Amino acid sequence: MSPKLKQTVWRARLALYWERLWAAAYPMVMVLALFAMAVLTGLLGHLPDLARYATLVAFALAFLWTLRPLFRLAFPARSEALRRVETSSALDHRPVSAAEDRPANPSPAASAIWEEHVARQLAKLKHLRAGTPRSDLKWRDPYALRLAALLGVLAAAFLYRGDPVSNFADAVRIAPSQSQVALALDAWVRPPGYTAKPPVLLTSEAIKERLQRDSDLLVPEGSLLVLRLTGAEEPRLAFFDLIGGEEIKDLKPKTGTESGTFTSQLRLDRPAEIRVYDGSSELAQWRLSVIPDEAPKVGFTADPEAEASGALALDWKASDDYGVAAVTAKMVLSDTQADGPGFATNGVFLFEAPAFPIALKKSSPREIEDRTANDLTAHPWAGLNVDVTLEAKDQAGKTGKSEVKTVMLPERLFIKPLAKALIEQRKALILDPDDHRNVELMLSALLMWPEGLIDRSGIHIALRAIRSHVANARDQEDIKTAVNDLWKLALAVEEGDLADARAELDAIRKELQKALAEGAPPERIAELMDKLREAMNKYLQSMAEETRRRMQQQGAQPQQVDPSRLLSQEDLQKMLDTIQKLAESGANEAAQEMLSQLENLLRNLQPGMAQQQQGDTPLSEMLGDLSELMRRQQQLMDETMRMPGQSGEPQEGDQRGGMPQQGQNGQQGESLSQKQGALRQMLDELMGRLGQQGMEAPQSFGQAGKSMEGATGSLREGRRDPALEQQSEALNALRDGAQSMARQMMQQGQGNTGNVGRHGQARGDDRDPLGRPRANRGEDYGPDRNMVPGEAAIRRAREILDFLRNRANTPDLPRIDRDYIERLLRGLY
Repeated sequence: MSPKLKQTVWRARLALYWERLWAAAYPMVMVLALFAMAVLTGLLGHLPDLARYATLVAFALAFLWTLRPLFRLAFPARSEALRRVETSSALDHRPVSAAEDRPANPSPAASAIWEEHVARQLAKLKHLRAGTPRSDLKWRDPYALRLAALLGVLAAAFLYRGDPVSNFADAVRIAPSQSQVALALDAWVRPPGYTAKPPVLLTSEAIKERLQRDSDLLVPEGSLLVLRLTGAEEPRLAFFDLIGGEEIKDLKPKTGTESGTFTSQLRLDRPAEIRVYDGSSELAQWRLSVIPDEAPKVGFTADPEAEASGALALDWKASDDYGVAAVTAKMVLSDTQADGPGFATNGVFLFEAPAFPIALKKSSPREIEDRTANDLTAHPWAGLNVDVTLEAKDQAGKTGKSEVKTVMLPERLFIKPLAKALIEQRKALILDPDDHRNVELMLSALLMWPEGLIDRSGIHIALRAIRSHVANARDQEDIKTAVNDLWKLALAVEEGDLADARAELDAIRKELQKALAEGAPPERIAELMDKLREAMNKYLQSMAEETRRRMQQQGAQPQQVDPSRLLSQEDLQKMLDTIQKLAESGANEAAQEMLSQLENLLRNLQPGMAQQQQGDTPLSEMLGDLSELMRRQQQLMDETMRMPGQSGEPQEGDQRGGMPQQGQNGQQGESLSQKQGALRQMLDELMGRLGQQGMEAPQSFGQAGKSMEGATGSLREGRRDPALEQQSEALNALRDGAQSMARQMMQQGQGNTGNVGRHGQARGDDRDPLGRPRANRGEDYGPDRNMVPGEAAIRRAREILDFLRNRANTPDLPRIDRDYIERLLRGLY
């Protein structure tokens, strides 16, 4: 047999085997197609467990039953293949099969003749065919169910929902199924706290309606974008340029996944289009434009000048779009001095520039204009020209600078010869520290004849110690120590113990001013007030002793002074009491203003001023009564908070459309209502006393009275929540009234501020206790006052919003609770 015939026969056997295999596997393929459609469509996964188990068993039995024909399948014989070749090639008389035949009585001659015959027959065969496999399914499947199964599998494969592996796992699982988390997207933009702007919920209905009108949303620079996505398989966050549309690669948010919730946070510093994806599908997009945070502005409103007390005063003005955080004055030595450009020696460069602290009278003002004075006479640069530059800083850390002003730092004028001599040697040591031997010689000369020059042994000992220190100076630190000691000794010679008492008083005053500006707790304020009182007493006592000592040395007699122009220790103590009352009642701004007035008084107070006690004023007494009223109102709010809550809506079983039921709640409400009425009457009496003094009661007192009346009625009806809201409004109005009364005290010369005119009469105009014009414009007097909520209120609001969002993202939260939280969030934006 030729090789060509053998290949044709082998192909015919394969074709026959494929036809038998397809016929035997057809039932199994149909069962597998039905199972694939049930899995890919998720039908099996959604069936109850018992029905799913029964269906799986049925598929398994049907699959095993369809395997029986496959086990009986055999490979076709050679004779069958030869016959298929003859049939496919349309050959008559079976010429190919004859090749397998043999003579019945084989003999050599017969076998030779037969083989020759077969060879001739096969040689005539040139176009043999094995034939393509043919299916007999048209008789087995007359309704073409195979085509329907094929279309079903293709449709399920391309249109299925979810992952096929997950669907198969759900179909054959034995454990109970996990509840599928619904896709939930929650995104918001949180502006920085210093902007006092509310968060923007990007997924709220209000924002969606706004985006239909405006394509972009405006948010402050530095805002925090927060996104939470639940139920997504492949969450992703992308940022694109608003103009070019190209993806911004360098914006990389902080992402994480916890308990199936994808979170992402990013600080926005540029405009961008934000897109949220789940795999390749886009879930949401927002276009955010960033409002740039401008740098603060600061400048001088007048040239720096020296006050009569020797302090350097700077008049300045600062502003910022969100609020000024701090203002500082930077000083450097000027290139031009009184004796010409430059310095002969480099001694002054050994000392750092003087610090000029500037305290803001209120926290983060958007615009402020003030005058700040500091005593820099103790600095080694005193008497030299310096270049002063103001620098303002906002909450974002941006800074703004003013123009440069050149001013000579004021020097202190010393009267006593020894003090003047010590300051002269101090200057020599500052300007030329290398020539400290000459300073040592001059100090030794002062010690050679101390009689009539040094009146106390302590001064003598201190001067000898300084001389020894100068003589043994080895480095710059020794020179700095000697310079500092010489100043302290000169001050002690000039003022005695008064200098230490003044330094202690000034330090405590600055600490109290800082605590008021930062909103320190009442305990801290009370502690600093006690320290300030002690330091004030010590300072006034030291001043009185210094006055007596000077009079004894000069042999002078006390002068007779008009009592109306006298400032007594009792006056200052009453002023401190007023500051404490204002701080306790929450009027920190008014307390800071009065503390600034106290600073001006003390800075201009000199030894030798007469003292006279004055009694308390009616306005100061009324301010104390107002503080007590506010304290009792706060206590009443605490008692109302412990009252069982009533929303004010009619309850089931109530009569007459919402009247509360009688019982313990009604009795408690009646008791609280009587207390609230008593506080309302106390406010009326206070307003009447103001009228008797010829003063107009603040408008906020009328608002407080209306709120108290409303709270009285709400408490009588047992409605707690409306009563709390009205009590809070009343307390805020009382605080505003306290600040207005404090301003009246400072403007009219009351409140023990010592505000007297040039002829001893109390001033009713807008002047301070020293007769200088007071500020009459700015945020404290404008309509924007108290328009922005405090930092504590903003922080509390954020905590509530975060709690609501976290609660809304709980997977097993009931639908009624989720709808309620969504209504709350929609109402907040």
